[in-house]
Amino acid sequence: MKKACIVITLLTISIFSFAQSLDKFYNKTFELYTPFSGMSSNSKTGDLLGYKQRLNFWGVLNLSNTLSKSKPWGFSLYVGERQMGDMMFLLKGIMGKNANAKDFGNLYYLSDFGLLPNFRLGLNVIGKENTVINIGVNNSYFITQTHFIINGQQENKGNDWMCAGPNIYIDRVFTNWLALRVSTGPLFQYANGKHETENIPKIWEHYFEVFTSFGLFVGLDLLNFSKFHDDLQSNIKMNRYDLKIGFRIHF
Repeated sequence: MKKACIVITLLTISIFSFAQSLDKFYNKTFELYTPFSGMSSNSKTGDLLGYKQRLNFWGVLNLSNTLSKSKPWGFSLYVGERQMGDMMFLLKGIMGKNANAKDFGNLYYLSDFGLLPNFRLGLNVIGKENTVINIGVNNSYFITQTHFIINGQQENKGNDWMCAGPNIYIDRVFTNWLALRVSTGPLFQYANGKHETENIPKIWEHYFEVFTSFGLFVGLDLLNFSKFHDDLQSNIKMNRYDLKIGFRIHF
């Protein structure tokens, strides 16, 4: 047992001592991945109206682009959307025999299904070879579909939201081929298509990723909308997750 502990300790020390610079991970920028997505909601209104509260689907293919540097005050940029995977899902439902795959009428729906790109800009406040802390801004465009009871009448309500907010991420190298990113930040809407002034959602986005020096990455994007209300004073909460498995390449 003692020998096994010594071997494990020596292996751990050797692995961490050969950790590479994050720039070895950052030199691949173009992302090609397959998304596994899900949406869920929680509200008394949906229960009463009999609307479906959960959807899981495979988005087949999506792409995005990311630029990062490990030096102090290094610039970072991420541009990406969920819409290509959502369009793949819609197209598969329209062309296939699975009616549920194209039925969004009975869902609380949350996406960024639009023409405006989502992007994050930031600067490294701490920039070291194996650790980066980056602070910046997240600008995102979302659409929602909700089901309300207003003035005693059922109403399906869709809206689009332009949002911005602070974003922070931390990157850390763990071995010569493996690194981790943790990112989080609230978003505040500054415009919406229906000129809504009262029923404004609270939004928070989190992102977790394990990525490698040879391009393979696995990420989980979590998006939370809450604080919608109707006549029932139902606090409608919507959540979306996107599990991403893909590769980054030099482009």
